[in-house]
Amino acid sequence: MRKEINDDFLDDKPIVFTSILKVFAVFCLIAGFLAVVAFFSFDWAFSAIVHSRAETKVPDLTKKSVDTAIDTLANVNLSIRKAGEEYQPDIPAGHVIRQLPPAGTTVREGKVIRVWLSQGKESIEVPDVVGLLQRNAEFTLRQSHLLSGNKQTAYSLTVEKGYVISQNPAAGTLTNKGQAVDLVISSGKPLSSQILMPDFRQKKLPEVNRWASENNIEIKLTEDKESLFPKGTVIKQSPAPDSELSARNNTINITVSGRPVAEGEKTQRIYYELPQGKYENRVKIVLIDYIGERDLLDEMKQPGSKIDITVPYGGDATYRIYVDGVLVREKELR
Repeated sequence: MRKEINDDFLDDKPIVFTSILKVFAVFCLIAGFLAVVAFFSFDWAFSAIVHSRAETKVPDLTKKSVDTAIDTLANVNLSIRKAGEEYQPDIPAGHVIRQLPPAGTTVREGKVIRVWLSQGKESIEVPDVVGLLQRNAEFTLRQSHLLSGNKQTAYSLTVEKGYVISQNPAAGTLTNKGQAVDLVISSGKPLSSQILMPDFRQKKLPEVNRWASENNIEIKLTEDKESLFPKGTVIKQSPAPDSELSARNNTINITVSGRPVAEGEKTQRIYYELPQGKYENRVKIVLIDYIGERDLLDEMKQPGSKIDITVPYGGDATYRIYVDGVLVREKELR
């Protein structure tokens, strides 16, 4: 009897499984129907809400600041979103260059208006053209999207004729794209009737005295007892090298080292010649001894310039020469 019941149950399993499938299919149909109804109901409701909003015209936002644009759109129930930024020399930074939809377009309230903002004029780093032939300097400026501005000429004891003596703005300065850079071009050596101030820095005082005597120049002398250089070395001068002197301007200011010589102190001559090239180089010479690390020189130099200085030091020491931040020489002193 028990075996017969089990057989009957097994015979009924296909019927039960089929019933479950039918129920599941009906459930899926009902769920699908409800989903379709919900979708169309939501779409209808959303469309009704949107289309119930009033229409308005998009105002013109161009050349307005962001704050002004926000207030302008708020007055007509519209909102704003930044779509991007671009350099635009004619429109101040932070002001609207263009918009989408454009001004005058009819839209529903609540519409988002996309705007592109100005970054102002594009900044350019002024290249170093000092020491270049004039036409090469002008070409370099054009490559950097800058203009060659006013040109003046001046005699020079150190810069050959036709080469740039100085520039304004200086190299490395940030300026606007398309701006002009003024140049001073060398006219070469001065006439015999003209007197230019030589570069006496790191020279000895007797050399200054000799030149001043030959040219009827008066010297106003100052001593700096805190100087790092040997006694009698010129460390400052005024006017600057290549400045023209006249009968009314015939006094120069010279500052020499008045540093007393310490017991056991030694001196070292440091000589370095810059390679030839197109651009000025920043030369830095550092001395390291028992006192610490001291800068002996840190200034721009023309290609091919010769650096010849004598420095005192105590005990073991090291000097280093950097050109444009690169160590080119290091020497230990005993």
